[in-house]
Amino acid sequence: MSGQRPSHGEASCRRGRVAAGLLLLWLVLPSARAAPTAEPEWHTLTRPGVRIRYRAGQAAVADRAAAAAAEAITRAGRELGIAPERAITVVLHPTHRDFGRAVGLGRRELVVGIAAGAHDVAHVDASGAIAGLPRLVAHEVAHLLLSQAVGAGVPRWFDEGYAEHVSGSPEWAARERLAEGSGTRRLFRLAELEQHFPRAGEEAAIAYAQAHSLVAYLLKQSPPEALAHLVRQMRAGKAFPEALVAATGRDAAQWEAAWRRDLHGGSRWQPWILFAAGASGITMALLCLLAFRAMQKRKECLPD
Repeated sequence: MSGQRPSHGEASCRRGRVAAGLLLLWLVLPSARAAPTAEPEWHTLTRPGVRIRYRAGQAAVADRAAAAAAEAITRAGRELGIAPERAITVVLHPTHRDFGRAVGLGRRELVVGIAAGAHDVAHVDASGAIAGLPRLVAHEVAHLLLSQAVGAGVPRWFDEGYAEHVSGSPEWAARERLAEGSGTRRLFRLAELEQHFPRAGEEAAIAYAQAHSLVAYLLKQSPPEALAHLVRQMRAGKAFPEALVAATGRDAAQWEAAWRRDLHGGSRWQPWILFAAGASGITMALLCLLAFRAMQKRKECLPD
């Protein structure tokens, strides 16, 4: 037996009641609507000479950043020969996207930290996806402390090279990076890096490695107090070129030429040679220990 089909008017009324019910449900239940997600609130961790700004839920990350900042402040203060004049602020962004939005970063720029020396503030990508947090924080802190010491008068290659030095990044790794890249492109001249310091791609990797290696070589070959002397010269009114000569006895062009000779002289293998020597010594010690234990066991097995 078949039922009666509803008339056109009844079907229209039924659809209207269903639509009205859905509209009422949408109005009454906030969970049925797409509400904007509230961002976690900001917190501040204060340590001597530094403030760490971080999002809720990132307390452990903030502790690591504070420790790295404190170590960088101690090291840079000792080398620059001057105590920090003002407290610095490091803002930790939980993702690279958050960092990019905060500093207005281009989509293809793999920048992970920016320091604003005029405001004693650094912003860093604290996700660790691109760069390790401790070295990144130390790098940006070094920028701020160098800015406090001498202002904006240092060339970009020296600023970036010194920041890499303070971060604890090994100089031999920079030399290896330069050796790998030398087969595909030439190294920059210092004059080029003063005019334009790359921010992305292979050129940026080469530029940072070159600045780091050159500054590390300069500091290694200069008297222990050379950097503090350079700071005093600049604070007394001398420009960087004159202060560099007064502190180290060479100008930038002479340092560049000496560094290039050293770079191509094979000295980049020295750390690997030292490592191999150390590893060989450890291996020999272990072999001697194993031989001694084998002799002891053999004596135990022999009849009295």
